Amino acid sequence: MADFDDVSNILVPHRKKVHVVIFLMTILMIPGALKALEPIDMESYDMESPELTAERIINEEFTTTEVILGFVVSVRDPAEVGSTPVPVPFIDDGTPDWSNFAQVDEIVPTGEKWQGITDIDGGILNLTVLKEIDSKHDIIRNHVLGDYMKPFINDVTELQTDGVMSLADIFRGFMANESVLTKPTMTLAGLEPPVTNWHDCGSIECLSFDDQNVTQAHIDLAAARMASANGSDFLRWLSLDRGFVAAEENAGIVGGPIGGSLNVDGTWANARPGPGRWSASASWLLVQLDRAELEKAGWTTVWKDAESETQIRNIEEGLVVGGYRLDGIDLLLHPPNYTSEYCLSLESPCSIEWSMMDLEGRLRSHDNNSLTLLVGQAVNVEVNRELQNSGGLIFAMGAVIIVLLYLSLRRWSDVGIVTVALGGALLWMQGMIGHAASIFSWLGVDLISRSQFSNLLPILVLALGIDDSLHALHRYKEERGLGKSATEAGTVTVSRVGRAIMLTSLTTMAAFSANLFSDIAALRSFGIEAALGVLAAFLLTGIWAPLVRVSFDEWLEKRGKNTTPESNHMFVNKERLQKIAIKSGTGKRPLLIAGICLIFALPAAWGMVQLEGDFKLMIS
Repeated sequence: MADFDDVSNILVPHRKKVHVVIFLMTILMIPGALKALEPIDMESYDMESPELTAERIINEEFTTTEVILGFVVSVRDPAEVGSTPVPVPFIDDGTPDWSNFAQVDEIVPTGEKWQGITDIDGGILNLTVLKEIDSKHDIIRNHVLGDYMKPFINDVTELQTDGVMSLADIFRGFMANESVLTKPTMTLAGLEPPVTNWHDCGSIECLSFDDQNVTQAHIDLAAARMASANGSDFLRWLSLDRGFVAAEENAGIVGGPIGGSLNVDGTWANARPGPGRWSASASWLLVQLDRAELEKAGWTTVWKDAESETQIRNIEEGLVVGGYRLDGIDLLLHPPNYTSEYCLSLESPCSIEWSMMDLEGRLRSHDNNSLTLLVGQAVNVEVNRELQNSGGLIFAMGAVIIVLLYLSLRRWSDVGIVTVALGGALLWMQGMIGHAASIFSWLGVDLISRSQFSNLLPILVLALGIDDSLHALHRYKEERGLGKSATEAGTVTVSRVGRAIMLTSLTTMAAFSANLFSDIAALRSFGIEAALGVLAAFLLTGIWAPLVRVSFDEWLEKRGKNTTPESNHMFVNKERLQKIAIKSGTGKRPLLIAGICLIFALPAAWGMVQLEGDFKLMIS
C-alpha cells in the first residue's frame, strides 16, 4: 500500500491530464448509459430450477402455446355507479384516458368466505352487471388482439367460445338449453338424463339470457340450478366470498342453503333452507390468444426482446414519455395502440404487454356497474411505471443532499464539486453496466439482467460517493488549515484518504460480487452492477474530487483570492467532539456504553434469527 504514495505523486502533478481523461471517459460512457437505462424486464427474476427450465423449453419448442388474459370483474359500489361517464372519452390520439377511470377503491368490499354480499342483488350475478360484462365481449372482439383469439371450451356448459369467456357465456348457454347440464349424457351404463333442466321454471317462464323480458329472478334460478347440479365448476367462477343469501322476493322461485358452506364431500354445513340467491363480489373475464399467430403478426411476449417505447411528445393532456403520460405529478399509463402492420415494420417486435394494457384501458372505459382489472399480465409495464413515477423523489433527495453537503462543507464550491462528481459517478456506473452488457452479449454470456434491484444502485453510489468525497475534502481542508499549499494538501489527501477509500471499495466490491453464486439471475446481475457502481464512486468521488478542488484553488489563487478555509466553519464543533471522545473512554463510561449497546443488541439479535427469507413476486 506504500505504492499509493507514488499514485498520488503522479495524479496530483498531472491533474489537468486527469481531468481531460475523465471528460473523455464520461463522453464514452453515455452510449452505455443509454443502453443500461432500457426498461426493466421482470424475466430477470427467473431462478434456475428444473420446473422453470421445463417451462421455458415448452414455450420455446411449442410455439402454439396460448396466452391467457385474466380480467377480474368486480362489483362497483352502488353509490359510485354513474359517477363516471360511460364510455370515458378517449384522448385525442385515441388512447384511453386513465385519469378518469373508476378507481379501485370503488369496488364493493370483499365479504367473508361463503357469506355472499348484499350491497347489490346477486353481486356479480346481478342481471345488470352480467349484461355489462357481456357488452365487453364485443370490445374485446373489436380490439386489435381480437383477431388473434383462440377458441376454448367452457368448463361449466362444455360449450365452445370464440376466445372470450365470462359468466355471461355460462348463463347464455345454460338458459338456451344448450349446455351439458340440460342434455342427456351417454355413459357406459347407457343414456343418463340431464342433471337439471331449463324447461320447467315453476312459477316463472323459462327465458333465454338474451330475452328482453328476462329478470333477476331468472338469473337467480339459473345460478341455483347450476350450483346444485355442478357446484364445483360453476362456483369456481365466483370469488371466495360467494354464498347463498336470503331473498324473500324469491319465495316460491329459488331456494337454497342460506348461510351454508360447501364441504369437500359436496354436503352443506351450517345451512338453513329458505328463499334466496347466490351472490359474490367478483368473477373472471377470460381471453385466450394464440401466441404463434401473435408472433407472426409482429408481437412478442418477451419484454426485453420488444421495441422500446422511448418517444417523448407533448399533447394537450400532458407530456407523453414512451407509454406513459404525465398527469400533474403522477405518471399514468398511455399505452400505444399497435397494429400488425406497424409492428412488422419495426426492427424489433412489439411488446404484447402494451396491447394488453390498451385492451384493459378500453374495457375500463366502459365500467359503470362493475370494475375490470387485468391481473397476472403486463407486469413489466406496471413495474416500470411505478419506478418512473417515483423519479420525482430523486429531485427531492438531491435537494436534501445539497443542503446537507453545505452544512458539512460550508463552501458552495465544495458542494458543486461533490455534486458534479456524484453525477459523473452515476453516469459512469450506468455506462459501465451498459458496455458490460454489450460485451457479455457479444461473447454469448448473459450476466447483466436488469431488474428492480438495479434501481437500488443510484442510492448505493450516492451513499458511498458522499462518504468518499466528504472524507477527501475534509482531509484536504485540514491539510490546508495546517498551512500546506493546494498541491501539497492534494497530494496528502489522495495518498492517505485515497488509500483508505480504495481498501473499503475493494472489500465492498468483493462482497457484492459474491452474488455471482446466486441462482437468481437478477441477483447475479445486481452483484456485478453494484461492483461497477462502487468502482465509479471510488474513482470520481474519492480520487477525482480532491484533484478538482486543487485545480479550483489554484485557479482562484491566480486571481488573488484567498483559498485557505476558515476554521470556524464547522458543522459540528471540533473541540466538543474531542471532549466527548475523551470522556467516553475514561472511568466507568466505557463499560456503561458497552452495556447500553448490549441491551439494544440482544433483542435485535433475537429478531434477526426470527427472520425468514422468501423470494416471491407480489402483484397488486
